[in-house]
Amino acid sequence: MSKPLIIFTLFGLFSSPLLSDEYHYKNILVGTKAIGLGGAFASIADDMSAVFYNPAGLAKSKLNNSASLSTFSWERSQLNDVFSNQGDFSRSSFSIVPSFLGTGKNSEKWHWSVVFAVSDLSTERNFSKVELPFVGPDGNIVGTQTEYGNIDLDNASYDLGFGTAINIAPNWSVGGSLIAKYKQFETVQGSGIDAAVDTPLGILKSGFTATRRLSDENIILTPQLGLLYRCEDFSWGLKLAKDVAINRSFTGSHQIVVASPTPLPTTAKASSVGEVTGSEKQEYGTNLSTGISTKLSNLLVSFDLDYYSAVEVEEFTVAPTQPPINRDLASVTNYSLGFSYPLSDTNTIRFGVFTDNSNGIIDPEQPFQRSEVVDMVGYSVAVNTELFGFPLSIGGYYKHGTGQVRLSDIRVVERIVGLPLYPDSNINDVSDMKRESFVLYLSANF
Repeated sequence: MSKPLIIFTLFGLFSSPLLSDEYHYKNILVGTKAIGLGGAFASIADDMSAVFYNPAGLAKSKLNNSASLSTFSWERSQLNDVFSNQGDFSRSSFSIVPSFLGTGKNSEKWHWSVVFAVSDLSTERNFSKVELPFVGPDGNIVGTQTEYGNIDLDNASYDLGFGTAINIAPNWSVGGSLIAKYKQFETVQGSGIDAAVDTPLGILKSGFTATRRLSDENIILTPQLGLLYRCEDFSWGLKLAKDVAINRSFTGSHQIVVASPTPLPTTAKASSVGEVTGSEKQEYGTNLSTGISTKLSNLLVSFDLDYYSAVEVEEFTVAPTQPPINRDLASVTNYSLGFSYPLSDTNTIRFGVFTDNSNGIIDPEQPFQRSEVVDMVGYSVAVNTELFGFPLSIGGYYKHGTGQVRLSDIRVVERIVGLPLYPDSNINDVSDMKRESFVLYLSANF
């Protein structure tokens, strides 16, 4: 098969076996008040979601139950210049889930709480193709070729947490929480080329198809410690947290078929089927969050800073022809600014601005790397009212950002087959990328 036949740049057939959006820490915000404030909640933390934002706030909570009754989440990503005609490939996913449930109990000094949250859930079914003229060695159009790609993806993250806190002074409280996270990632991805060349003997067909299935399950424990100072018009909060991987089960399988009108080199494989497994755990950085809030007349203003430390790992591959199943993490600092203003005794409006920066690193020295570096900015708004005497909140947030993605995992296909199926890249397989997401939610406290 001549090299000009295969000029399709895969958008991510052999995607990294990391979870769907492990490049960001704020995939889905949780908590009735916290969402409206853009996550600027470390110094407020006065409802059940304090288990996640600052467990010390549980000692100040007057609520015993909280629920996000339904959440609609939509995300869209666009990878530029994916096809050989510089066409773009768009990916979209959606979910409708109950994102948060919590219950707890107060005593004079102590408060305990048990919460359940869906911190990430998405379903993706995407297929795209382009039809192009096939140009022969003499520069003439001799047929057509169809380039295609598809992604079926299911991603979920479920969090179960227990938190407790105690008042140690009139204005001070301390608390701790332990969150168990179960993350599941399943995907089937494929792409290839179907070429048809006109010859005197009829249509001559050739091309290739490559498909891979990935399954990745992780169990993670997150211990957290929190400290909170609160007076009438000012509050300050501090949280220290660390993700610890407990168990991992990774499985990957592939099927590749190459059809050529001419004999392939003896060192090449016309087809390949294989399966690999692994259990190497991903290492995570330490999270330090701090926040302040104050009242300016009737306006409550809150600000949070969230820092995640960098991680350097010894990259682990399950086979010489596979990309690593763990990766380095860049240090990340996110900011959140929230505002809350009462419209009446029962109605309050909240809005916020926040960042969701990427922990990805693009490393040209890694031959099979897949990584995203897309820093995002988000805007949130929510209205709190009452329904039948119970607090009710309706709101949402929008995030968007641009950056780059490196898809050198396509070179895995060439390593397995032993053929240069893809064009050489003078930019290390790096493409521009943009991403946006939109979340609507309905929450109630009771």
